[in-house]
Amino acid sequence: MLRTLVVALALGALGCPAKRQTDVASPSARTPKEVVAAAKATIEQWRQAYEVRSVEALAKLYAHDVDLVVVQEGTPYLGWSSVEAMLKDRVARADTIRMRLKDMQVISLSPELASAVATMTREQTQGATTVTENGTLTLVLRLQGGSWLITAEHYSYKRT
Repeated sequence: MLRTLVVALALGALGCPAKRQTDVASPSARTPKEVVAAAKATIEQWRQAYEVRSVEALAKLYAHDVDLVVVQEGTPYLGWSSVEAMLKDRVARADTIRMRLKDMQVISLSPELASAVATMTREQTQGATTVTENGTLTLVLRLQGGSWLITAEHYSYKRT
């Protein structure tokens, strides 16, 4: 059920570009300010945890259940154990990770569910090699125990 919701959210968030450009402010205007602030705070913690390469800090931001879905570079990771292994590998392979987020839109889907879409630039350095990716990040966050946790993540970028 959650996976179907994630797909629907991703398609809805990316939707028709022409329509989205004319309605950019509408969804955020309907989303309570406290939801936008809390979601953005969680996402900023996520960005910082990547930059300090802390799997422990990242782990606190994800739902630890079988419904967690993360898609990175076209590969789906299902469930916390799979996502945790991917995070450990990514952090271990990188000497530095830098992430920049802009144009973030947070949309409340229900009192306990929100979606966020942002443009993301990720630079990952290993030795003398730096790989820079520019793409779109989509996150679904769920309010659980007073904290907003990532329950779905999808990052895609155009090849250059």
